[in-house]
Amino acid sequence: MEMWRSFLSYNQVNSVATDGTTFYAGTNSGFFTYNRADGAMTSYSKANGMSDIGLSYVAYDKLTGYTVLAYRNSNIDLFNGTSFTNIPEIVLSSGSGNKAINGVMAHEGRAYLSTNLGLVILNLNKKEVKETIHFYDNSVDVPFFATMIDGNFLYASTEKGLYRINVNSPSIQFQAQWEAVNTTRMYHYLAKVNGEIYAAEADSLFKIIGTNATLVEKLTYPIKQIDACSRGIWVSTARTTPTENGRGLLLNNNGEHIDSIITVSPSQILELANGEVWFGDNSRYPYISNHGLRKRTSATVFEPYFPSGPITTTSFDVSAYNGELWVAHGGKNEIWNTLKYRSNFSQYKEGTWRNIPWVDGNENVQDFVRVLKDQNTGKLYAASYSGGLLEMQTDGSWKVYNEGFLSNLIANPGFYFLSGLAIDNSGNLWMTNYGASGTELVVKTRDGQWPALRAISSNPRHTAADVIIDDYNQKWFIAPNGEGVVVYNDNGTLDQSADDRYFALRKGKGVGNLPDNTTSSIAKDKDGAIWIGTASGIGIINCPDQVIDRQCEAELRVVQADQFADYLFSNQAINAIAVDGANRKWIGTRTGVWLISADAKETIYRFTAENSPLPSNIIERINIDPVTGDVYISTDLGLVSFRSTATEGKTENEEELYIYPNPVPSGFGGMIAIRGFAENSDVRITDIAGQLVYRTKALGGQAVWNGKDYTGKKAQSGVYLVFGVNKDGSQKITGKIIVHE
Repeated sequence: MEMWRSFLSYNQVNSVATDGTTFYAGTNSGFFTYNRADGAMTSYSKANGMSDIGLSYVAYDKLTGYTVLAYRNSNIDLFNGTSFTNIPEIVLSSGSGNKAINGVMAHEGRAYLSTNLGLVILNLNKKEVKETIHFYDNSVDVPFFATMIDGNFLYASTEKGLYRINVNSPSIQFQAQWEAVNTTRMYHYLAKVNGEIYAAEADSLFKIIGTNATLVEKLTYPIKQIDACSRGIWVSTARTTPTENGRGLLLNNNGEHIDSIITVSPSQILELANGEVWFGDNSRYPYISNHGLRKRTSATVFEPYFPSGPITTTSFDVSAYNGELWVAHGGKNEIWNTLKYRSNFSQYKEGTWRNIPWVDGNENVQDFVRVLKDQNTGKLYAASYSGGLLEMQTDGSWKVYNEGFLSNLIANPGFYFLSGLAIDNSGNLWMTNYGASGTELVVKTRDGQWPALRAISSNPRHTAADVIIDDYNQKWFIAPNGEGVVVYNDNGTLDQSADDRYFALRKGKGVGNLPDNTTSSIAKDKDGAIWIGTASGIGIINCPDQVIDRQCEAELRVVQADQFADYLFSNQAINAIAVDGANRKWIGTRTGVWLISADAKETIYRFTAENSPLPSNIIERINIDPVTGDVYISTDLGLVSFRSTATEGKTENEEELYIYPNPVPSGFGGMIAIRGFAENSDVRITDIAGQLVYRTKALGGQAVWNGKDYTGKKAQSGVYLVFGVNKDGSQKITGKIIVHE
């Protein structure tokens, strides 16, 4: 039952290969295939087979049927149409220096990888490195940029020029045995068209005749790629500003312009034998959504093909409930400066993505860092870290609140840095207004009023980010950049500020006892305690109602790790804290994710990019769907989810239990989820005769069963009964599981 899913964007295609029917498309975050004959499209990520994230090159070998996937970090996968095989020799090699892969070419069972440390040749059938060829200049490795096969010759473009050698030469590893073709220029791309060799440098295309390079065309924009077809050579050029378009230009052997395409940013252009023109479209401006693998259907129409997904991979926050997601795409940097991301936010519901990439007429309404759906009203709130609050109604209409409702950024009037959202039990929306010239904590009541709150003098720079509400209706918000945490009590009178009280917690005894003044995350657990993440670990407020009166400070909990004891996550920056239905804490850092027990004494899971589908160890945010128990983990390289074992429990049972899978299929080896119990119920599973098979406790509202009895023996085929009783015995519920061997 526990499983991972990736929520990646596939609309930025940076490399394409094809066997004539199936296209293999590498993207900035994943990989997908598209079959033009039957329309089948399949997306891939670390969650379903890939070994890494961030492709830079894709190449297809007709002889073996393998597709070579080269990652930005120099890792390599081979894809055979259904599964992946990792070849990590380059990324794991002990050699110093930049190992970047600059180009990949596949030919007759071999793959030629041009890297900064030399030319690596793979034997695709054996799935191994055949040999590595080094060129040296004063004992320093010479980078390789591109390779090409012409008859029996292997051509290689290097930092020192263009060379060739017989592809089967026994002396291929010896630099002196390579013949210099042209050493006057440094070419990055090679192609052969109708028996003629072309080479391209930064913005110029050349024809190689003997040992001479003849200029064919000097272009206005940088060259990104050259690709051969039966009619000539396609040259892809880059766009350099958001207002420009990239383009593809087709030249015949006489250097004449015979075709062209104008698009956002063509990464590679493939012309098939039937004349169809396909290309990858990749832009560094992700708010433009019509990228992907594209097919030219007319002179100016390019039909996009790519798997459904968010408009961009970045994720700064998720609002999740019963499988529906709203994702805020960013952004801000670590020192809380805006990034001017216009990707805005996306919705995922019932397998379909809807992207909201632009707010008309509001240029500064961008950089959405927080998103929150009110499950009682159906309204969506999105916090723009430059343009204020966007409120979306259930009919999809929206309104923006900034001028007249929020305070300007102190240092930059006209910008409204909204940075945190929370809804209290009365339906009032509380927001933090980072760097405000007025007050950094503001509220919009359920009936649409904006009562004035007073500025917090003990937070002189008015920094404010995530806000939560405790069991006493007090508001807590982190004050980044060294200002600690502020707790605010409005005394139940939103229309009066004179009776409001607050206190700013900081490092040290007598002033809050936080581990560090630099705070980055905050959460309330099931016992009402406030967990505060800082640059140096976690502080826990066990008596939040006494803090303003200076009667309570943060506990710096000491935990045992092997034979050593230390403060909880001592000296680690805590980027994210989330509490699941069993009161366990999910902790996000710059070195991955931990799930710790409710009392923090036990580590249940430890996930990193190396041992899980996490795309990165740098965690931005953790959000939990209270109904399904899915844990959404936002990293700097993308969003993934983990189907955990706990859901949000209620005081009463649901009307019936939800059991998945049920029936349990033959050969199933995962966990069976049983959801719908009252919180922390006692759960028993018996056979049809009433004999006890398994007993456990619900984690919040969900119990899980591995399909085995207490001896570890797999349950036989048959019907099994589920009985749940809440803590005081007043609530009972039953269910039935059918198991197939």
